[in-house]
Amino acid sequence: MKKKKLILSFSVFIFSSVFIMVGSYIYIQDIIKKPYNIEDTLKREFVIKEGESVGQIAINLEEKRFIAGKDFFKIYVWEEKLVSGLQAGSYELSPSMTIMQIVDIFINGRVRGDEILITIPEGFSNKEIDKRLAEKGFINEGEFINFDKILDLDLSKYEFLSDRPLNSSLQGYYFPDTYKYYSNSSIEDVAKKMFANFDAKLTSDLRKEIEKQNKTVFEIITLASIIEKEAGSTEDMKKVASVFQNRLDIGKALESDATINYITNSGRAQSTYEDLKIDSPYNTYKYTGLPPGPISNPGIEAIKSAIYPEKTDYFYFLTKKEGGEAVFSKTYQEHLKNKYKYLK
Repeated sequence: MKKKKLILSFSVFIFSSVFIMVGSYIYIQDIIKKPYNIEDTLKREFVIKEGESVGQIAINLEEKRFIAGKDFFKIYVWEEKLVSGLQAGSYELSPSMTIMQIVDIFINGRVRGDEILITIPEGFSNKEIDKRLAEKGFINEGEFINFDKILDLDLSKYEFLSDRPLNSSLQGYYFPDTYKYYSNSSIEDVAKKMFANFDAKLTSDLRKEIEKQNKTVFEIITLASIIEKEAGSTEDMKKVASVFQNRLDIGKALESDATINYITNSGRAQSTYEDLKIDSPYNTYKYTGLPPGPISNPGIEAIKSAIYPEKTDYFYFLTKKEGGEAVFSKTYQEHLKNKYKYLK
């Protein structure tokens, strides 16, 4: 009887051990095949130094939060006999990659290219960004504009795009800043970094204020894009914003020369009589309310000005020929006097 119990206990122990081992193996393989953070697609630099051990590489990957744990990386590399294939170099990785994908990059030596700094000024249109990227050798001219139209990215993860009208351009959301890219960065990498920057700059407090005002991010960015082009300085932005907001509040046309210039691409500071007759939804002399979408990619100060315009009674403004200072007025008669004084 005791012998039977002993055999039974030993069998249970063996079965349990095998079950645990199989379960552990399945769990480890599952971790190896899963990204550490599928939502975090932003690529960052990771360096493997000459002579660095598998153990140290694994520790560095874990510390930089590219993988769930160093042991999973080591198990996969040793299991697949890939230790000797890992190559030193500077790589671009993201937590949305699996351990298998990361090792494949190390094995094939797909290192990043040379660093390139590129500055996108506030108020650049998508066409101007396209030209700047082409000048830096990232793309052939015209590719960024077409990319904007046939974008093959999952935009659902960008909450700030949720109120954007279907099929509208992404102009306005490419955040202007100085970026560090690599010579072999893809156009998708360029866009993702700009979107990530926009997401960071439009803080939760700013988003709450937009919601509190019963406005959408799209409306704010559209207005900010006009403010960016109309205001000659950061100091003038909130007053310019107040003029446009006061007009919107009473249903008066914005009458922005910047939106006319967006149609004509003439570069004129003041619209001609013929310009004002153009039948376009971007003609804010002809149509009231905001235009169909942003006319540029505004910076954070223009965005904040659209959210927090100064409280004024101004309905008009102009920019002096000399110095670019803005002059504001409450009535049309006062505005005419300013035009005669500063624009003649």
